[in-house]
Amino acid sequence: MPLTKARRISLAHTVSAQLAHAIVTGDFPAGTALQELSLAEKLGVSRAPVREALIELEMRGLVQFDEQGRTRVPALTPADIHDIYAIRLAIDPLAASQACVRGTPVDFNEIESTIDATKSAKTLAEIARLDTDFHERIVRAGKNARLLLCWAVLHDQVELWLTQMHLHNKAATVRVREQTIQSHRSLLKAIRSGKPAVAAEEGRRHLTAWLESMPTVPAQ
Repeated sequence: MPLTKARRISLAHTVSAQLAHAIVTGDFPAGTALQELSLAEKLGVSRAPVREALIELEMRGLVQFDEQGRTRVPALTPADIHDIYAIRLAIDPLAASQACVRGTPVDFNEIESTIDATKSAKTLAEIARLDTDFHERIVRAGKNARLLLCWAVLHDQVELWLTQMHLHNKAATVRVREQTIQSHRSLLKAIRSGKPAVAAEEGRRHLTAWLESMPTVPAQ
C-alpha cells in the first residue's frame, strides 16, 4: 500500500495536548473523572478524537482506565513515586555528567534561563513545569539521543507528580520556589565545573534531596 500525505497535526493530537496541559497543571486534580462526551462537548469535537487522545495519555501515564472503561486522572502513590525515583536515579546523574562533558555555553545558558524564569513563577504548577524543563535541558545538553528517549517517557509523570505534591502544600509556594532555585543553581554549577564525576554526584544528591523535601500526598 503506497504512503499518502499525512496531516501535519491530527485532531486527536490537539485534544491530547490540551488535556495533558490541564492534567499536569492541576486543572484536573488527581481522581478527576474524564468523560468522553463531556470533554468532546467542551472541546467542540466528536468523541472519536477524545477517545484517541485518552488512549495516548494512558500510555504517557497521565490517565487511567478502570475495568469498566471509565477514565480518571491518576493519584500517584508512594510506590509510584519510588518507581519514578529509581528510574531518575539512573538518568539524572548520567545526564549531569554527560552535560558536563558535551554541553556548550549555549546549552548552559538555556539551562540557566529556566532558573531565571523560576524566580518569577507565581504558582506551584508553573514551578513544576520549569523544574521539569530544567532537567530536560540538562538531558538535551548531554547529546545522548537514547537517554533523551528515556527521559521523554518519564517527563509527563515527573511533572504530574510535582504538581500533585505541590498542590497539597499550596502555602509553601515561596519556600518551594526558593528551594528549587537554590538546588538548581548548585547542580548547574557542578555541571559547569568541567568535572563529570562531580556533576554526577551532585545530580544524585540533588535527586535525593528532592525526594526528601517533597510533601506527601494524602491517601485518596
